[in-house]
Amino acid sequence: MLKMLSFDEIGLIPASISSISSRKNVDPFTEDGKLPIFVAPMTCIINNNNFKTFNGSRVIPIRPVCTIPGGNKVMLTHDNAWQAMTLDDFQSIFVDNRHIIQEYINYHILIDCASGAMQRVFDLVHTAKQHHSNLTVMTGNIANPKTYLKCCEAGIDYVRVGVGGGLGCLTSVLTGFHASLPWLITECNRLYWNDNCPFKTKIVADGGINSIDKAIKALALGADYVMMGMTFAKCREACGRLQTGQKVYYGQSSVLGQIDRFGFVKGHIEGCVVNIEEEYTLKEYNEKFEEVLRSAMSYAASDTLNTFIGNVCYEEQSIHEFNCYNK
Repeated sequence: MLKMLSFDEIGLIPASISSISSRKNVDPFTEDGKLPIFVAPMTCIINNNNFKTFNGSRVIPIRPVCTIPGGNKVMLTHDNAWQAMTLDDFQSIFVDNRHIIQEYINYHILIDCASGAMQRVFDLVHTAKQHHSNLTVMTGNIANPKTYLKCCEAGIDYVRVGVGGGLGCLTSVLTGFHASLPWLITECNRLYWNDNCPFKTKIVADGGINSIDKAIKALALGADYVMMGMTFAKCREACGRLQTGQKVYYGQSSVLGQIDRFGFVKGHIEGCVVNIEEEYTLKEYNEKFEEVLRSAMSYAASDTLNTFIGNVCYEEQSIHEFNCYNK
């Protein structure tokens, strides 16, 4: 059983023998032709002006929660893309007023709330999916493996695992509640297989995955996808530019995040604001990620993501085991 270690304390072990002679022979994409990456639904990264650009790339963006200017109602889009909304809006649209849902649209909804472990989340998703076969739901965040089993039982399609690990989030610092992602990912997988759940909720590792090697380790340990925020805030295409040439990066529970979401500071502040440098284009980063993931999969003798995810051996290592000036 893996202890609560950080990604820097986990070392992946190559396969003893590999039939893969070239990284070109592996397929690092999902069945939708995307890299296994969700772009975090943050208003300092995604807005209406650049969503199409992100959506047309090899990653999966999620429209952040954002109210209609001058109002307080969420805008429901009808383009089959991922969209975040509050739990109240989800209930209003998909449960209380479900007649407005168009059956020919495939809705992909992230319920973006403070805790994905609330019984209300499970109840509403269960009710909504009874009425809408065209609804795909992501919930979270969770930090208890037993909650993951509840997600499987409720028929939740994706769940974000990890609490308070991101640069823009202060939840763990303020409350003390936290679970390391390597431990959480492996425990969720272990419980799923040991309990023989009839439904597999996909694991989205979320929080503090700010380098390619951490993303690859998350996948190798059993995450179906990773969610990355700051990495894409550094892209030229991301919104949030300042007059100084830097970009502002902030969590959705920060002052700026809450103003973007609700038009005012609605609740307790659990996010911070930092300035970051623009470092690359979206295309450049995606190409680099693909290249490195191909290499990692070849070391693991995995020709597809399905054979790579959760099937790589690992050992504990010192964080001083190696130095790398540019991950």
